Amino acid sequence: MRTKNSTYNMIATMASYLVALLFNFITQAIFIKTLGIEYLGVNGLFTNILTMLAVAELGIGSTIVYKLYKPLAEKDYEKIKSWMNFYKKCYNWITIIILLIGLTLIPFLEKIVGTITMKENITILYVIQLIDIALSYCMSYKRSLLYANEKNFIINMVHIAYIIFMNITQIFILFFTKNYILYLISKLIYRMLENILINKIVDKFYPFIKEKAKPIDEKERKDIINRVKAIFLQKISFVINKGIDNIIISSILGVVVVGYYTNYYTIVSTVSTIIYQIISSLTASVGNLLTENNKEKNYQIYKKINMLNSFITGICIVLFMCLITPFIKLWIGEKYLLSLGVLISFAIYLYTDSIRRAITLFKDAAGICTEDKYMYLIMIIINLSLSILLCKELKITGVILATAISYMFLILISYPKYIYEPVFNKKKKEYYKENIKYLVFILFSAVFSFIICINIEINSNLLSCIINSIISSSIYLLLFILMFKNTKEYKYYVENISKIIKKESIKKL
Repeated sequence: MRTKNSTYNMIATMASYLVALLFNFITQAIFIKTLGIEYLGVNGLFTNILTMLAVAELGIGSTIVYKLYKPLAEKDYEKIKSWMNFYKKCYNWITIIILLIGLTLIPFLEKIVGTITMKENITILYVIQLIDIALSYCMSYKRSLLYANEKNFIINMVHIAYIIFMNITQIFILFFTKNYILYLISKLIYRMLENILINKIVDKFYPFIKEKAKPIDEKERKDIINRVKAIFLQKISFVINKGIDNIIISSILGVVVVGYYTNYYTIVSTVSTIIYQIISSLTASVGNLLTENNKEKNYQIYKKINMLNSFITGICIVLFMCLITPFIKLWIGEKYLLSLGVLISFAIYLYTDSIRRAITLFKDAAGICTEDKYMYLIMIIINLSLSILLCKELKITGVILATAISYMFLILISYPKYIYEPVFNKKKKEYYKENIKYLVFILFSAVFSFIICINIEINSNLLSCIINSIISSSIYLLLFILMFKNTKEYKYYVENISKIIKKESIKKL
């Protein structure tokens, strides 16, 4: 059942984000052509500011999911009701906090945004997006039950419908009204509808959660407070890493530059999110696995997941390097191209943001949060100081590299010490050995594929995207097979894929 649910979750996640990827590119291209690059810059800036406000969530969501694994496995409905009732109260307060903090930023909006020529009132645009994010927290707490019970494929299927209908509506608004306010309101409405539908599904699957619940005891309350305090540093560091870039670029280089940056970042963040969702769809399965307390079994599963994560990360980086230039030309036009330095820095960022997913999967599933909390504070300092310094020297490239360097601190220092050694009972040198092997392979594959693709002259951008994708992915797959064909992890995946193919062939007969 664990394998079956994991498969469903991964397939649904992939489908959800492929749909999101397609519509995101279409809608953003239309957005730029109908409203302009300045609107895109402001939209990206506000999105990042509000993402930073979401740190008020404090990591309560992931903590509650961790707390639900055991009662769900034991069918302890009273405990489930207690945690869900506690979760609901927390999120109601979070909604209020986000609104209050968000409203206090209104007097500073003009300074943050800088000089613009937009006709719309900046405050109105900001408040609509603020209400959107606040309502999403107010209505989303029930999702945790589906995540903890390995049924997040249901959430993804609903999200696919949300993406399709919302983007079609937004495209219609952009074409026929060119009204940015209506564009934002449509997103708010569809977000509410998505949450309402998921809440009804949860109520149907788990009707007992509507019954009166007992409060959680004081010991558990103290434990969750300690965990939340530790996770807060993690949350705020990642929010700063992903959100501060736009603010620094806007304040030093200007809001129009944010628009150019946003085009590339949209692609990279979408790819990174796909990788994250694919791997994180296994969190509940790994959480249940860790309850068996078999460190060697945990380690073997980690190695398999790490190979999968490294394979996906590598092919995404190779495709990004070889396709981004013709894709940008095809998507929004050659004038929006950025330098090779920006391209390389984004590839490095994508690597550091994605390669860590396998190890953090076990971190989240194991509930590790207090042991490494100060590592994230150091990460914040590294990112902020380097972003300001390098932005002045290297412009956009410097800001991206600063974020990537801060991630490398976690990958090289924090993860081996606080996750790898205690969870798997293995020495750190094994961690470095395995990940350096994947790093060297990905680096060689990306450089080799890029050199071949840039030397192929094709007049059509569409044809260039198709041919480059075929060539680069073929090279990557061939090199991957040659490099890893004798490993246990590679043989594991080949055997399972063969079983699935044989099973489907028998069904057709």
